[in-house]
Amino acid sequence: MSYVNKVGVHFAVFNDTWADDQFASMAKAKDMGFDSFEVGADYIAEFDDNEAKRVKDEGEKLGLTLVGTMGLAPGSDIGSPDAAERARGVDYITKVAKGMAKAGIVHTSGLVHSAWNGHIKSLDEKPIYWENTVKTLKETTKLYEDLGIYFNVEVVNRFENFLVNTCEEANKLIDEVGSPNLGIHLDTFHMNIEENSFTEAIMAAGDRLNHFHIGENNRKMPGMGMLPWREIFSALKAVKYEGPINMEPFVKAQGDIAMSVALYRDLMDYSRIEECTRQSVAFVRGLLEDIYC
Repeated sequence: MSYVNKVGVHFAVFNDTWADDQFASMAKAKDMGFDSFEVGADYIAEFDDNEAKRVKDEGEKLGLTLVGTMGLAPGSDIGSPDAAERARGVDYITKVAKGMAKAGIVHTSGLVHSAWNGHIKSLDEKPIYWENTVKTLKETTKLYEDLGIYFNVEVVNRFENFLVNTCEEANKLIDEVGSPNLGIHLDTFHMNIEENSFTEAIMAAGDRLNHFHIGENNRKMPGMGMLPWREIFSALKAVKYEGPINMEPFVKAQGDIAMSVALYRDLMDYSRIEECTRQSVAFVRGLLEDIYC
């Protein structure tokens, strides 16, 4: 038995700013050996019919499975006590959902449920945000179901968001929303901070796991840190995960992307990024092949 997962990459690996063109990055990703590519939601939200067709056509031409990636902004948190802020979040999610459908993108993952780098001042606020998020998602997921698309809740560390920090919390949120079109997105960088066990978290996600990010404990490419990759990939095999396994390393301290992820020093010689990325792709594919065979 051979693994069926696409091995992909987040667009930010190639870009310095969130606004950089992503078409050139798609070609780079293919050249480096990836077969899945994450398109930024800010891009997706602005798609008209022609732009959506261009993205879809480019993905098909390159043989890339396209998925979306997003994070709600602090001023557009769908769990906020402020109704206007929640409305901005709903409007943004709606634009992303419609753009996905036009471009043939089935899954968008990330902070689809709360604000990326959003914070609260008191623990008393969390239940309020939780209740509002559940209520809002019950409404927005009706659109996902109508369009035949999926949004996946990313479980992130406490420094990037306060609402869902463990797979257990993600399951609780999805249980309360009650939509089959809301899934789970796990990320090894965040899991390394928050979970007790990689295996237990993956097993807890089970068939709700729709997207999986890989990056080392230091956010370098897999194989350049100290995470237990054999354990992680073996757990994915155990739950029969067939979705994309996408790299999301951040190593270059330049531009607003670096500032967004609190990267204040270069983690490696960036002139070696292509060489190291190719080595990491080979490392991941080789380990997957070994585990599945």
